[in-house]
Amino acid sequence: MSHEIEADYKENWYDKKTQCQNCTSFKFENGKSFCTEGKCEVPPDAHCDFFQSVD
Repeated sequence: MSHEIEADYKENWYDKKTQCQNCTSFKFENGKSFCTEGKCEVPPDAHCDFFQSVD
């Protein structure tokens, strides 16, 4: 994730419910995981302050 954005980004996040893969901004396309909020590639198991649950 771009570190220009102040989002307290963490890789290998411990709480599966709040990982990027469960966020409304997460997209998986063409074999890559992407954050639409941060406009960058992110690992599915990361987390940041932009997180919004898909549930």
